[in-house]
Amino acid sequence: MTEPGPSRRHVLVAAGLLTLSGCTTARDPEPPPVDPDVAIRAEVAADVRRLSGMYDEALAAHPALQAELAPLASETAAHLHAVAPSPATSSASPTTSETATDPPTTDAGTPSPFPSSAVPATPGATRQWLAAAEGSAADLRVRQIGGASPALARLVAAIGASEAAHAALLGGGR
Repeated sequence: MTEPGPSRRHVLVAAGLLTLSGCTTARDPEPPPVDPDVAIRAEVAADVRRLSGMYDEALAAHPALQAELAPLASETAAHLHAVAPSPATSSASPTTSETATDPPTTDAGTPSPFPSSAVPATPGATRQWLAAAEGSAADLRVRQIGGASPALARLVAAIGASEAAHAALLGGGR
């Protein structure tokens, strides 16, 4: 007596075929390639945001430096607007955890080369403090352009040149 319906052999063959067809047609999507410019833009934006915060703190501590520092602070803010990875970061102001008095770190978690002390007590020392920060930032730009697209490399190089000029104007000898 034969049983009604498919045989065990037919069921096993059908299950095997379904399994094979499921494995070949349902591929896991490959993750999109990581754009190195995104990380470079974020790193430069974080550095420029830090410099901008340092200028704000220096101007608050030494109002007599307004005429000298305000144009440099304005250019630094323009750098942030040019390189910010999104509109939210270009309009964001430093939070209390991103002020110049906190020890800075890079996106990789390594210590930043920027000065981590508070604004110096004298205007001359403040100029040197800012010059050291601008010089360190300019030095970083050389490393950052290596992995950037040509368009971003030009932008980062221009920002670095401006930072070097700021360091020289502040007395950093760059």
